[in-house]
Amino acid sequence: MRHERQVELLERVAAAGEHLVGLHGEHSMVNPAAAYTDPERFALEQRVLFRDGPTLLGLSCELPNPGDYLTATVDGIPIVAVRQTDGSLRAMVNACRHRGAPLVTERAGNLGRSMVCAYHGWTYGTDGRLLARPLSAGAFDDVTIPCDLHQVAVAERYGLVFIRAGSAEPIDVDEVLGGAQDDLGAFGLDRYTHVETRVAEWNMNWKLLLDTFTESYHIRWLHKASIAPYFNSDCVIYEPFGRNCASIGLRADVLDELRKPKEEWSILPYGTIQYLLVPNALVVHQLDHIELWRVEPLDVGRVRAATSLFAPAPPADESARRYWKKNLDLLLDVTGNEDFPMMERIYATLRSGALPELVYGRNEPPLVHFHTTINELLATAPR
Repeated sequence: MRHERQVELLERVAAAGEHLVGLHGEHSMVNPAAAYTDPERFALEQRVLFRDGPTLLGLSCELPNPGDYLTATVDGIPIVAVRQTDGSLRAMVNACRHRGAPLVTERAGNLGRSMVCAYHGWTYGTDGRLLARPLSAGAFDDVTIPCDLHQVAVAERYGLVFIRAGSAEPIDVDEVLGGAQDDLGAFGLDRYTHVETRVAEWNMNWKLLLDTFTESYHIRWLHKASIAPYFNSDCVIYEPFGRNCASIGLRADVLDELRKPKEEWSILPYGTIQYLLVPNALVVHQLDHIELWRVEPLDVGRVRAATSLFAPAPPADESARRYWKKNLDLLLDVTGNEDFPMMERIYATLRSGALPELVYGRNEPPLVHFHTTINELLATAPR
């Protein structure tokens, strides 16, 4: 992050006053419980936000070489994006045109020069062109429709890869990021190295999982036995970027930095810098690595979360690999044993009908932004 930007953010903290009241948002929000529990609402979210809208597939550094691929399932649509020999990306429906069998079953890997269907051996180029229907003895010669893979939109910029699973309508990455590209571009995401991804499923609405990261108010109580002594729990630094927003959690000793000359100020040792990319991803800049959370809604009350860690360079030895593994272990230990079980309990209560609504405070501005944005996108979508 540019030094001028870090100074500007710390100036906000310096002017915020006791309990960082100056960082509060403009208003609170009341959100109906049905936003989390209504199956019809969930179906609309899937269509508008996931199928028709752009979603983050991953980081460019996850597929650096020709033939490298990433897969995802978006509103039930299986997608595979493949790096081409000219450096561009192609994204396709990950289903053989013969009988719909999946062509690629892993999250990531390298195809070599082709994709071969494990069901009947139909073979496709990395660009999705049908190359062969082996040993079919002319049985498909009278088929009149093209049998290349269905193409969907993919766009890549600032080290981020976006797809539009439901169509080939082009994606304008700058428009999607809404101004966050200045920060994200400065991180040099395309120069990182993927270390590890872990996947887990939880019994909650997908938005509850992301809600976890939109406020620090809970840290003092939920995490009192783990990370609470190290983090400020009053408020985060919040900044909207169109549909997205930045949410910067602060360490407890952040005010120590303000005692230095301003030209020496740095927020990086004192902040967990998170970019919520609506609808499905959270890009997190830590002091020495990047974390990426991707959510896949499976049902109104079931979500799959993929958590990835990226290092600034490939691990040089076993000691370095253990270091990164420990970072991921610590992250998933806190979220997996404290945050997400709480969210599962909250979802169970909301589903019971016992609470008609939830209340978000002015000290939780990214939470208000997230749900206001989703509500507005759904309200203005064609039915």
